[in-house]
Amino acid sequence: MVEFEHEQTIPVDAQVVFDLARDVTVMDAWLPDGLQVEPSGPERVTGRVSMGDEVDEAEGYLAEDPEQRRLEWGDLEGGGYSGWLQVDDAGPGRSRVVLHLDITGDHPEAVGGEAHEITDEQLTQALERLAVLATQSVT
Repeated sequence: MVEFEHEQTIPVDAQVVFDLARDVTVMDAWLPDGLQVEPSGPERVTGRVSMGDEVDEAEGYLAEDPEQRRLEWGDLEGGGYSGWLQVDDAGPGRSRVVLHLDITGDHPEAVGGEAHEITDEQLTQALERLAVLATQSVT
């Protein structure tokens, strides 16, 4: 298993950031390129990952804990992907967001090299996009 974790401070109230992060209809605006998520039932989503001409689709769960401002997700088919996003207060009008991803099984991201580096960069990019989206939502 390999774990990725990144943190970002965003100059926007934590509840605003969490509300944006959990809204499946705007996730495409901040998720990494090539990853799309759409609702498929209560706490269920369909995820599509595009890499070149190849598109993989999987059913997953997306659970939220509004009191803790936490999202948790994973692959229902045992594909080896799961993670969480936590939004905490970081002072007046500021939030701290942690994005965590676990990958198990026989995936290129789990063995290092270019796929590992790309995944790491994509998590950084996702947090930066969420920060931009949150900042734009309050201006």
